[in-house]
Amino acid sequence: MEDIEAECQDDYMKIRIAFNGSFAGLLYSAGYSYDPDCMYVNGTGRDYYEFYIQLNRCGTLGENTHHQDSRKNPTKNLMWNTVTVQYNPLIEEEFDEHFKVTCEYGYDFWKTVTFPFLDVEVATGNPVVFTLQPPECYMEIRYGYGTTGTRVAGPVRVGDPLTLIIYMRSKYDGFDIVVNDCYAHNGGNKRIQLIDQYGCPVDDKLISRFRGSWSESGLFETQVFAYMKTFRFTGSPALYIECDVRMCHGRCPSQPCHWRNSKNVAKRSLAIDGLTTPASSLSENVNLFQSLRVLQEGEAEAEVFQNTTTASQSGVSEATGDKVCLRSTVVNTIVGFSCGLICIMVGTLLVLCSRIRRAAREKLLSDSLSYMTHKGRIN
Repeated sequence: MEDIEAECQDDYMKIRIAFNGSFAGLLYSAGYSYDPDCMYVNGTGRDYYEFYIQLNRCGTLGENTHHQDSRKNPTKNLMWNTVTVQYNPLIEEEFDEHFKVTCEYGYDFWKTVTFPFLDVEVATGNPVVFTLQPPECYMEIRYGYGTTGTRVAGPVRVGDPLTLIIYMRSKYDGFDIVVNDCYAHNGGNKRIQLIDQYGCPVDDKLISRFRGSWSESGLFETQVFAYMKTFRFTGSPALYIECDVRMCHGRCPSQPCHWRNSKNVAKRSLAIDGLTTPASSLSENVNLFQSLRVLQEGEAEAEVFQNTTTASQSGVSEATGDKVCLRSTVVNTIVGFSCGLICIMVGTLLVLCSRIRRAAREKLLSDSLSYMTHKGRIN
């Protein structure tokens, strides 16, 4: 392989791989060769290929590099996927390559919905058309049970308590939110439902029903959260949580497990009731997801693959200054050449030492014979 580049987008990575000759092998996400959606290239002999990796599929994982409040301070987020370059399409060999392609984002993945135009009657009777600045929505996962825990920024273990939080924020009051159809999957073909279409937990042992809270300091912000115990699919460390989120201008249509249907319902829910009726409310849906790397007890946190290619949001590949990617055959060649050179140097030193010792002995013997000859002479 000659070169690899990544172009980072909000929903996917665009990968470009160039070879120094024809390539007839396979390109796929490590550990997902069985999934057709994660088998990107079945080589046709070309020397250049482009393909896309979804951020919520095929073992793509994320990490937040800061533990601070992401809603107040911008944080750096990383998303990565390990791409396998298999040169023989039938078998895996020692010189196959694995590259951890990383996208760096300087922001969280807040999603925005656009509401239709609203016609408002003013005193003159003439309609005035304006567009509300839409709310933003974001999902994150925190350690422990509660919204004040530390944000998950690395691997978690099976059984760890976590809190799934969905934020909605807007400059204007009067927006509502409901969550339904949450699924967990491994980025491949294993998938289970956590929350049904009515917002109710399918299995209380995996996730609780959603609760909610809100604040009006600066921005109107609503937090909807549920508690869950970490689990993972057999043999797969990647776990994705996806939910459909409906944001409404006015009160969202009622559902059996609405997060407001609890003892904690306060005055603001009553105020929203009076803003508009469900029949006249406007709503839009978005899909949110978060990824986790889940370890079993006893598993190490060390990375399996060391080769790394990093790309920023600008789409330009950046090789880390202290890491160089080398094929195993190149490494073996360098090691063999170094060992051979050392052996030659050692052999040369031994020969030189032997010659020096022989010359010293010959000189000593010559001096001794000269002395004996001089001593025996009679004038």
